[in-house]
Amino acid sequence: RSPPRARLPHQSPPLPVSSPPLPVPPPAPIGPGSGRAMAAIRSVKGLVGLVTGGASGLGKATVERLVAQGARVVLLDLATSPGHQVATELGESCSFAPADVTSPEDVGAALSLAQKNFGRLDLVVNCAGVGVAIKTYNSKKDKVHELEDFQKVINVSLGG
Repeated sequence: RSPPRARLPHQSPPLPVSSPPLPVPPPAPIGPGSGRAMAAIRSVKGLVGLVTGGASGLGKATVERLVAQGARVVLLDLATSPGHQVATELGESCSFAPADVTSPEDVGAALSLAQKNFGRLDLVVNCAGVGVAIKTYNSKKDKVHELEDFQKVINVSLGG
């Protein structure tokens, strides 16, 4: 058994081991009549959305949820992604727009597709994102990662 540690003057005394656990408050009510502003989320039924990065991960889950809730969706993702397959599986409520979110022309074409297929666009969800699996500084090579790699992450994940 180790000796007790000395306390600094500004530290509180340690809690006894036999202390009862702190009470956990019940979850706050959500829904009509709860008085919470976040509960005022309206239905997406009948809305038209565009989801970037919609062929996989969080983007795909967002597309699936929107369609299941009655929205029509333009799924925007790279041409090499499974976006066409995802859109086909979801039926007429989903269209695939092969696009690179860093290309204004590609994004413009996706917006035009929303207008052509569904007549308007009500919401956009940005889920596109990339990452690079490199160290900021490589001590073995004595160099930092390339700025272009970091810039691509910023352009897609924040700009796209």
